Amino acid sequence: MTENEESNEEYRAYLEEACFHLHKKGLSFEELSKRLELQPGEAEQLYQSYEGKLRNGTVVEDVIDSRLWADVHDEATGNEKITFARDNGFYHCKRSDLEKMDSTALMSIFETSKRFLDYDIYKRYLNSKPPVGYDPMALQRQVSRATTLIEEILHQRYEEEKNSKKQS
Repeated sequence: MTENEESNEEYRAYLEEACFHLHKKGLSFEELSKRLELQPGEAEQLYQSYEGKLRNGTVVEDVIDSRLWADVHDEATGNEKITFARDNGFYHCKRSDLEKMDSTALMSIFETSKRFLDYDIYKRYLNSKPPVGYDPMALQRQVSRATTLIEEILHQRYEEEKNSKKQS
């Protein structure tokens, strides 16, 4: 087998796994074809091929792979991982988890994260472009993103509440 053929086989295996896991996460075959730039019907064929390999034992469904593809799906659909500060450390959750929290909990996270950012001596550099390769301020940028997102969620709730009171 030539190097090019081997590379094509690896790429096909990757696409099969992607189609299988992402379809299980709810993406239609049409969406998969569009996002993975495949020919119409090819995503379904790749899915079925991977499913066949699972049945005959050529591949084994792995929890780690499932989590990886779930994270890829979440990121692609806007359900990004959020890092925020609390009094006793840093925590992660998905955007959808933040949206489910009550406003009091969100406000608490917002205030703690804001305090963390206000104490940071490098705060003035947060709006600068991160360096290529390594970002020593990644944590600060992530917490800053969390505060912005929480502000958006709380503002949206306020507007919805205000509009519902007007309609009553």
